[in-house]
Amino acid sequence: MSNLKEILQEEYEQAESLKITPNILIEMIEKMMNKKALVEQEQPSMERGVEKDERGYFLPTIKITEAWGSPGTKDRELIEKFTSRIPGNTLEQKLAGINRVIEEADPEAGIPQILSSMVMIEILNSILAEFTESAGGFIFEGFLAGLFGNEAVQITDVGEQEQQTGATGKPITDVVLGGKEYSLKLLGETTAVKGSFRNMVEHFKGRDHIIYLDARRTGDGLVFGEFIITLDNFDEVFIDPFLKTVTTKQENIATADDLKAALLQLKEQGKPLKGIKFSRKFPGTNASVFNYSPRLDEIKVSGEDLNQVMRTVQEMPEEELQQLAPFTISFADTKFEGTKAAKLFGTLGKAEQIRRLADAGDHEAMIAALEEAPGYQERQQFEFTRNQAEAIAGFKEIGELKINPEVLKATWLAYGDVLQANVEPIYRTLNKFTDDINQFFLSDERDRKQYGVAAAQDAVELQTSTDKAVKETQESA
Repeated sequence: MSNLKEILQEEYEQAESLKITPNILIEMIEKMMNKKALVEQEQPSMERGVEKDERGYFLPTIKITEAWGSPGTKDRELIEKFTSRIPGNTLEQKLAGINRVIEEADPEAGIPQILSSMVMIEILNSILAEFTESAGGFIFEGFLAGLFGNEAVQITDVGEQEQQTGATGKPITDVVLGGKEYSLKLLGETTAVKGSFRNMVEHFKGRDHIIYLDARRTGDGLVFGEFIITLDNFDEVFIDPFLKTVTTKQENIATADDLKAALLQLKEQGKPLKGIKFSRKFPGTNASVFNYSPRLDEIKVSGEDLNQVMRTVQEMPEEELQQLAPFTISFADTKFEGTKAAKLFGTLGKAEQIRRLADAGDHEAMIAALEEAPGYQERQQFEFTRNQAEAIAGFKEIGELKINPEVLKATWLAYGDVLQANVEPIYRTLNKFTDDINQFFLSDERDRKQYGVAAAQDAVELQTSTDKAVKETQESA
């Protein structure tokens, strides 16, 4: 029976001018075998959904692995080699960098950025196609940690602090990116954002923020949005989005003292002020009526201008303000009972207490009050619909990626010349080399020699393609 070394030796004795020696090729093959070049069935594959011949291009095959989230591992080092070529220090900047290559065909993009962007899209496409939301979400966390590199790390276990305080399941923080803590959600178009209210409270016993990052499937890609939660805006996140607007009400007020008290009460109850009418022109303005509506054709004063009027009212001496009496205010009345906020906080009084402590910045007292709430005591889940999540103060959409085979085809065509000359021959030959090595070990003995010979020829072509790419890259630098 011929072995691979004998086949290679025989082939190379027939071509003295070859630059690769049989020993070098054997070493290459041994390294590939040590890295498990043979496909293991239990590992998620990186199938691209379309045959290579149909797609007309080739990319380096990156194994999907949970080790991406762990600094210092070989898999993390590999993913960082690609992601480091995508510019930007924030996710928003990196998404923009990928889009400049993928969608805008950036004429200034070099091979490293082109190849890295295409590989990132390919990986995300595989995650979306091959995994459920839950499993895909876990892999997605490691992917983002690898995308940021450096000290970015995926958090996978409940730490000692969480165990001592009674938190259950995974911690709120999924990854730490650029020194900021993120909770990542890979969601469908209408999937709700859910989490443990108790774990959220425990999180803030030792930390000052958490950023919720949603990646929502759109059918042909992902839309990324985020909002930050702190103790200072806790009420705006867990009370305001859940309250139901019932109607707009008006109230006539006779005295300056009663006006100030009414405005303060509206703020404490989370009822937005919609307008105010004075008996005469307000000092420093030419108007006596200030009405606000979010509809562009109805705006008579901006929300910030209305807030400034209210701040001035609170600071005015009662005698001066009384000269503008009587007053009429309009406000949006809201319902607390029966809402998700009521389930978490129990009573409106408890919710108002949390709001006052948040406004005062008394975090220690606020944590103590939150521990008394039903959401904490009964280990309830909080849940935001997509509309509620996007209505949270500070929510912003940070980018979108088109993720499908057609996008990669278009990218290949946009950069066809440079990729055809420098990238495609190398990866095409490398893929064929790998296939021939696999066939050598998996085939019957009578067919084995032909695959060994083919592998030797592949290696020669691979060196030729690589030498050409190196030369052309150096000449264009």
